[in-house]
Amino acid sequence: MTTDAYTWLNADTEEVQAWQEQQVSKAMGAVRDFPGFAELVEEIAPLMAGQLAGALAERRKVAGRWFWLDRNEEGTAQAIRVAEDRDAPGQVLVDAAALTAERGDDRATTLIYPEPSPDGRLLAFSAAAGGDPFGQFLVVEVDSGARLPVAVPAMQGNLIRPAWLPDSTGFFLAGRGETGEHTLRFVPVTGGQEATWAVPGIPPTSLAVVPQVSPGGGRVLVVTAPHEHLATMIADTGTGEFRRFAPEDFHGELYGDWLDEQTYLAISTDTPRGRVVRIPVATSTDPATWQELIPASDLVLRSLYRLGEHLVVTALNDVSLDIRSYTLDGAPVATAALPLASASMQLTILSRLPSGTEAFAFSASSFTTADTTYELHPETGALDVLAPGASLDDITVEQHFATSADGTRVPYYLLARTDLDRTEAQPTLVSAYGGFNIPKLPTFLGALTPWLRSGGIYVHANLRGGSEYGREWYESARRQHKQNTFDDLHAVAEDLVRRNIATPETLAFQGSSNGGLLAGVAVTQQPELWRAVVPTMPVLDVLTPVPDGPGAEMIRSVYELDYGNPAAPADAEVMARYSPCQNIRPGVRYPAVFVVVGNSDIGCPPQQARRFVAALREASSSAHPVLLRVWTAVGHGSLDPRIAAELQAEWLAFVMRELGVELVPRG
Repeated sequence: MTTDAYTWLNADTEEVQAWQEQQVSKAMGAVRDFPGFAELVEEIAPLMAGQLAGALAERRKVAGRWFWLDRNEEGTAQAIRVAEDRDAPGQVLVDAAALTAERGDDRATTLIYPEPSPDGRLLAFSAAAGGDPFGQFLVVEVDSGARLPVAVPAMQGNLIRPAWLPDSTGFFLAGRGETGEHTLRFVPVTGGQEATWAVPGIPPTSLAVVPQVSPGGGRVLVVTAPHEHLATMIADTGTGEFRRFAPEDFHGELYGDWLDEQTYLAISTDTPRGRVVRIPVATSTDPATWQELIPASDLVLRSLYRLGEHLVVTALNDVSLDIRSYTLDGAPVATAALPLASASMQLTILSRLPSGTEAFAFSASSFTTADTTYELHPETGALDVLAPGASLDDITVEQHFATSADGTRVPYYLLARTDLDRTEAQPTLVSAYGGFNIPKLPTFLGALTPWLRSGGIYVHANLRGGSEYGREWYESARRQHKQNTFDDLHAVAEDLVRRNIATPETLAFQGSSNGGLLAGVAVTQQPELWRAVVPTMPVLDVLTPVPDGPGAEMIRSVYELDYGNPAAPADAEVMARYSPCQNIRPGVRYPAVFVVVGNSDIGCPPQQARRFVAALREASSSAHPVLLRVWTAVGHGSLDPRIAAELQAEWLAFVMRELGVELVPRG
């Protein structure tokens, strides 16, 4: 059975909207009367605010001043702050609430990528409304707060951020042309000519590109993003003439930071876990001229920063954050004294390409400690704590390994209350991602705290398709090998049952985005293993992934990178075997399912979710509910803490109700 009978749900007609509203009403009614739901939201909201702030807390010191993304004075919206002193609370430079009021549409404004000019006099930043995938880059004067007449449309996120010229007269910003080709736009802010250049040599499977301007301003390097970073092309900033930077046949990632006008330092994944090389710009396409500075090791290298007379390299060491400093010649200097099992979304996922800063500040967390902001002293490895994170007590953290279908050892973390009775199977919630070269990190439990306090077990699985163990871990579960991700999840679930940690009646899965695809496959391939499944912002139909519209070609291209091209028969044959919408079978006892989507999400659109829910509900022979929750003015998730808290509370209440877990109030 497929969802073909429900193709009418693809259209946004009045009939379909009325059907969707009925589904949303039914879903909300099923979860919002969960005993303690209001208390659940109130507890999760500050935890979610902290998690969102930690993920985006990129503190930068530029021209002697500190810049970072935070909350406004009222705590009601995002704000960009600036301070002369590192430890000062700073002044609000940009208030998202003020931008919302200025528009007058009551749609919460999302701010990302505050980028100060090299002289610290100006600040560019991205602002979007109500979960829209597209926003504008605006510019303000730091001293006065006055906005300049600059408003550049751009997709929000995906590392589409500006790169200033060293003299602060303007910045480069990546985009797409009318036919989908990658472009580089120069935006003057203090005079000069605007220019847009078509960037050759970038494959359509690269969602975006990031410009990196050389220290002297004479060159701009173009690096693919956000899932694979390859310094592909380089141009003279005066002429806009591009030439190849990476070797034509280079396979993998090649990215880092400038050393000087003639030299680029890069992490190269021509070895599976990466090494650091010095590349002469003039002969960059000839690897024989590269010089190895830091050899490959067990560390999975993630980012490289030139900080004065030091290199700072971040890595994953058995999934945990590792930060080391070196001389500019690659000699080891120090290792940061991080707590065990630390994680930094900022350093290893969101900001693998460096931005200019005079100090190395970052946020890191663990399963049981919220994001803590540090400043690293590269000469010693010492860490100053700028903002400590709260800690959870009495939580046990264990690591186990399951064996996948092909014999691969698949790691997973298990977390539970220390005093929980583990002699019997308990309600267990599994989460995983497994895709797009993105590691699933041991970040703070945060909004899952009520689950553990109420007696639930949380399992954090590291499946192939991510980058936890380097390039091979990623390559072994993409395109024609994608089934390995799903087999890994199957192995983890079976291992939990074998260890009597859970039974199929006490086992739930939740995954977002690519993890939402994983959730959909868990439903259709493994219905006997799961009692409840929650796909949030999911990909549910990889054969027809994205309807036409702004940004559609970009999303299609990045899906091709990991899933394949549905127009290619060989790819389509593989994709059809696991695409959730194509693999619903009548008469199967499907688990309880709660699908969550945002109505503004162009990558994981409501159309797929509508068809999946309708077909699954008709096909299932169980009495378990199959519900659809569509959020208004929400895209691929939400950076608004209140909305994010309610979204999380809803699906968590669904899981708790289906697994028979009563909410234990906070003590």
